[in-house]
Amino acid sequence: MNSLPINLPEVEIRPFHPDDASQQYAIVSDPRVAEMLMQLPSMELAETEQWATTEKPGRHRLVADWNGRLLGAIHLSQNLRPRMQHSGRLGMMVHPDAWGHGVGGKLVAAALNLADNWLNLSRLELEVFSHNSVAIYLYEKFGFEKEGLRKKAVFGNGRFLDEFVMARLHGNFPGPAQPAAPAKPPPQADFTADEVIIRPMLVKDIDDLYACFRHPLVARTTLQMPSQEISATQKRVETQIKGLHRLVAEVEGKAVGSITLHQSNNPRTAHAAGLGMMVHPAYWGKGIGSQLMAAVIDLADNWLNISRIRLEVNVDNPAGVRLYHKFGFEIEGTKRWHAFGDGRLADSHFMARVR
Repeated sequence: MNSLPINLPEVEIRPFHPDDASQQYAIVSDPRVAEMLMQLPSMELAETEQWATTEKPGRHRLVADWNGRLLGAIHLSQNLRPRMQHSGRLGMMVHPDAWGHGVGGKLVAAALNLADNWLNLSRLELEVFSHNSVAIYLYEKFGFEKEGLRKKAVFGNGRFLDEFVMARLHGNFPGPAQPAAPAKPPPQADFTADEVIIRPMLVKDIDDLYACFRHPLVARTTLQMPSQEISATQKRVETQIKGLHRLVAEVEGKAVGSITLHQSNNPRTAHAAGLGMMVHPAYWGKGIGSQLMAAVIDLADNWLNISRIRLEVNVDNPAGVRLYHKFGFEIEGTKRWHAFGDGRLADSHFMARVR
């Protein structure tokens, strides 16, 4: 690309077009750009061409066009989960030849206009590598604040990289001023620890797991909905996903809790996995959570060689935070205005166990 003038007033921010694929590929495949993103410098043009023609609900793609040349792109993805539709995520890249020419600022301004004035998003988040000081300065200029640091989040250019989670909050605090009190727990089940069996998930567990997923107290501490129908649980159980490992806790023939470990399929984050778990409230306080955690930690350490496990937990779930601390998880930061549910908009800690 020829050298660019310092100021580029002719830059047009417009929607992405499939014909932009080859120029988009030229940017994303540049090793200097790939290092700052999640791509590999070995990615092929066909991947970008497929991405260019694939529509995804909630995704908005803009590019910076200078006299027919693509100088950069930004993607805003609105979260379509019912309890998180107030939030979205940004991802941006700029061609190295256009660094320092104000292209990034024009792209961010256009994305914020879309988020604030068209999508009415209250929370906009992004991830940026901790050594990318120029990008951090740009995001802070537009009101993004650091919420925490994820250690060993991504591998690239021969080393593990830490990344900041940053977010910009917009508008008034959403949700009622006085949220409703949580539901009362059901009567506690009578059982002993040696009656608990930790095993892989089975299709026969659908009805039991559905009773867990739709319980208001489980929904409150996860991202589930108490209105969900059994078909959602059936699809979840019957669908096999590469890298997803699922265990359940069985008591007297009944599945009363589950835990999942989802290993990343991105080569640069193959060392990492996300964790999610739930236990039916009738079985709280009896050590089932610890038994599930011990089993999944053994799987991660001794069979999958995973060195980073991440999770998110509501700030107002102290029992969950204590459990995760017990197994070596540390709070890396706190996502503000993270998820609405049970009459309140909850902040969430993001935690990780790194070895």
